[in-house]
Amino acid sequence: MDISLVRSRWRAVLAVFVVLPWGLGLPLAALTFGLDAVAGQPDVLGTAMAVAAGAASFATVPAQVQTVRALLSGPRLTLETDALVIHDPVFLREDARIARERIAEADRLDWKDAEVSFRVGYDTIELTPFREPLNVEVRLRGDHGFASARRLHHGTWIWRFARRWDRSPRFPVPGDRYRRIRIRARHPVDALTALTEWATSSAAPDAARPPHGTSDEPH
Repeated sequence: MDISLVRSRWRAVLAVFVVLPWGLGLPLAALTFGLDAVAGQPDVLGTAMAVAAGAASFATVPAQVQTVRALLSGPRLTLETDALVIHDPVFLREDARIARERIAEADRLDWKDAEVSFRVGYDTIELTPFREPLNVEVRLRGDHGFASARRLHHGTWIWRFARRWDRSPRFPVPGDRYRRIRIRARHPVDALTALTEWATSSAAPDAARPPHGTSDEPH
């Protein structure tokens, strides 16, 4: 069973258009070099500016890709027989799996509560690049790492820059470990019901059994 997650569409569109001008640096550099070569009149200042623009363009390519991912990707949770699978190309290079016996419970979030919207512990991740209302929290037994989480040089730095006046976003970081996962489900009531029934059903592994697969990180 899949649980669809949603993100602010207008924020994603805005992010694309904010970063897009940086992507014009490389074409600008190529055009400038080409015109100078054809005219036979090299412009030192113009060439230097074009080179700088091209360098900025190369440096921001990962961020440009990230904004497009945020706009086009369809994040979701999948409830498999033995694991919760997180599909989110913005933050993960590949799907992350959390063993079913590691899921303790799920609960609704009240975004109007300051404890929820402004105070987020280091053991919590939020599966969104934006400042938007999350509505469901999945709590784990023990902590869990995300080895497939994208690093800053993959372009995730753009989300920290975009929220520099706000509290720091809490998306997954390689090497860190977490106990809570916050999401924005398209249908929060249905998502909460499905997660609760899936985690507590008789088919779920015995919680008293020593857990396995606590992390997808290598030991």
